[in-house]
Amino acid sequence: AGSEVKHTLRELDIPGLYQVVYHPQLAIPHRIHIKYNNMNIAGCPMEVVVSDPAVGRDVCATGLGLYQSRAGRVTHFVIETAGRPAQEFDVVITGPQGAAVPVRCYQQKDGNLMAEFTAASTGVYKIDVLQGSRPVRGSPYHCQVFDATKVKIESLAANSVSVNENISFKLLRKNAGFAELDVTVRSPLGQDLPLSVRSIGDDTDLIELCPSLPGNYCFHITYGGDSIPDSPLTFTVVESGVARAWGPGLSRALLDSTAKFFVSCTGIGGPQRPDVVLDGPEGTMVKCNVMKANNEGEYEVTYMPPKVGVYDVRISSNGKPIAGSPFRVYVVCVDKVRLIGDSTTGRLPLSVHTPTRLTFDISHAGPGDLVAECKGPHNSTLPVPIETPTPDRLQVLLTPRTPGPHTLHLTYGGFTLPYSPISCLAEGGTGGVRVILTGKGLAGAVCNQQAEFTIDGTQAGPGMPEVSLSGMKNDIKVSLQNISENIYRATYIPTQPGAYLLNVMWSDRQVKGCPLKVTVTAVCDATRVICSGDGLGIGTVGKDIRSFIDTRAAGPGELSAHCVGPHKVAYCELYDHSDGTFTLNVKPQEAGRHTLTVKYGGIDVPGSPFCLRVSGAPDASKVRVYGPGIEHGVLAMFQSRFICDTRGAGAGQLTVRVRGPKGAFRVEMQRESQKDRTILCKYDPTEPGDYRVEVKWAGDHVPGSPFMVMIFDTQEELNRFLQGNQSPSSDLYGSVAYSTGYAHITP
Repeated sequence: AGSEVKHTLRELDIPGLYQVVYHPQLAIPHRIHIKYNNMNIAGCPMEVVVSDPAVGRDVCATGLGLYQSRAGRVTHFVIETAGRPAQEFDVVITGPQGAAVPVRCYQQKDGNLMAEFTAASTGVYKIDVLQGSRPVRGSPYHCQVFDATKVKIESLAANSVSVNENISFKLLRKNAGFAELDVTVRSPLGQDLPLSVRSIGDDTDLIELCPSLPGNYCFHITYGGDSIPDSPLTFTVVESGVARAWGPGLSRALLDSTAKFFVSCTGIGGPQRPDVVLDGPEGTMVKCNVMKANNEGEYEVTYMPPKVGVYDVRISSNGKPIAGSPFRVYVVCVDKVRLIGDSTTGRLPLSVHTPTRLTFDISHAGPGDLVAECKGPHNSTLPVPIETPTPDRLQVLLTPRTPGPHTLHLTYGGFTLPYSPISCLAEGGTGGVRVILTGKGLAGAVCNQQAEFTIDGTQAGPGMPEVSLSGMKNDIKVSLQNISENIYRATYIPTQPGAYLLNVMWSDRQVKGCPLKVTVTAVCDATRVICSGDGLGIGTVGKDIRSFIDTRAAGPGELSAHCVGPHKVAYCELYDHSDGTFTLNVKPQEAGRHTLTVKYGGIDVPGSPFCLRVSGAPDASKVRVYGPGIEHGVLAMFQSRFICDTRGAGAGQLTVRVRGPKGAFRVEMQRESQKDRTILCKYDPTEPGDYRVEVKWAGDHVPGSPFMVMIFDTQEELNRFLQGNQSPSSDLYGSVAYSTGYAHITP
């Protein structure tokens, strides 16, 4: 939960190789930072899931919610019941002030319990998980509750510095609780830079960086994974000796009040008094007083704006504008921010779970933003939304959750309003919110199908619903549509089956009966689909690659197939046999490795995606046959071997047929390896005669086939045949019975 885990680092015998050993104590995800020269290496930080060895065997509690939580947010953890009844378990959570925190427990489909609670403020919360009267293993737990919005930036002297001049500021975490602080800075070149983060006591950290290049440096600051206010923070770094300006008077100012900023002209050829011109609205010229400051080359500039509006501050040195000029200043008058209808002198009455609207008139206050922060009992923070009904009116919505005193802090344009803070007193509310929920989507839904329900708040008064649907593995987005006054239609589309909790709030108050358990079921079970056939592994261009798909045991669902080759998409055709079985024909357009994806109900079936090896279409004209076995010869010296080279001929089967004297030969084929596409053939004749050698590739004759081979007893007979084309079969040997030898091989 943000705390450091002890570890050891040891160099092994191999130079440059190190071993890290650590012993995690909590069954929660751990983040590992590996740095070299104070910089994270590639792939870091990495997250490691740490499991509890007792899960599934003993009664225990698991989940990040036992150790860390965000203030004001719902968090949860799981009690592994090991089959014990839910009535045996109890959860007691105690806050920092000793106050009890409400807990809700829900039994899950697997029999375990999920406990939910909301910590109102930061601090350490004690969680006791009991089985009967005895604590379970590891109980009590201590949960660190944090609030990133309470981390404040302090001592921000200037947002413009020179090269090799330290950028430094402080982070105050006093009221933010305990969590992991992460500060990263990106240089003008887009690179992450090492920086110094030092604790200086009292929950205060000092951030320092010495820039070496001019440009913008962006600091991203997170606390417990959440960005803090004012993050990201940008600093402009200029070359040494270049004039620069800084101070609050360059961005905001109060009407008829002195505003101030500073200009540095150090190192630009001796002291140079800057030229400052302030242009106001409607051409108003404002006098600026430029005085030397304490440091050499620095000047203090003051001015007093006479009107509200937008001003331009133009600063030049040596006749040239400095970096950032002109600066835009927003001038406001907080005295003109008027609270309508309610007195700002007494205590403002509020009612728990009942919205109270405060309307402010800003028509004469100038350009600015109204910021409201409300503190409740025990220093808890109350969310304060701000609405803009008209351009000149702002409304602050206060809906206290607990009775007791509240304090409302208000600023406009960065300046505190004269009547801020406003004291408020919230009285206890009565009854529940009269909101009616109807619809099938409140109880269950089907994966990948839209579910809906209706929220009727006509009896609850003006308000806005907030809906969340959360599960153990993922949350489901719920869309709201206003169909009538205070009546909304809620729709959602779940993608994963399981148990979910549906929570409905009306004006920050929970609707009675919530949260509700919603069961999402799968419309089909893709794991029970069976795919079979040679078409799931190999195929040939120009021919159907066929396979069989059986969905009968998977329930109703949509079957889809998609096949992609190295450069082109293959055509897929599904033939429905109307009995839950299908034939899939894939027609590839190119040779090479193809990926076949088969999904049922949007989910991959077992084995998907399949890898198909698609060979080119067979081309018998590319097969070459050569060797003495297809030439005439003498029986005693005849070499019957010949070679069939099928390289470049695509996919196919090589077939060799030899017709000759009965019982005179035997056809043999062999190759050196499974991938070899060169085949050695021989038939070893034992009698003279005429032989017919047919060589076919994928059923087609190769060039030169059939080959006619004449074999004689003597060389003299062969010579006479070559001279006069005489056959040995009829004239020399009389009638001879013939037979056929056959062999085939698939490269």
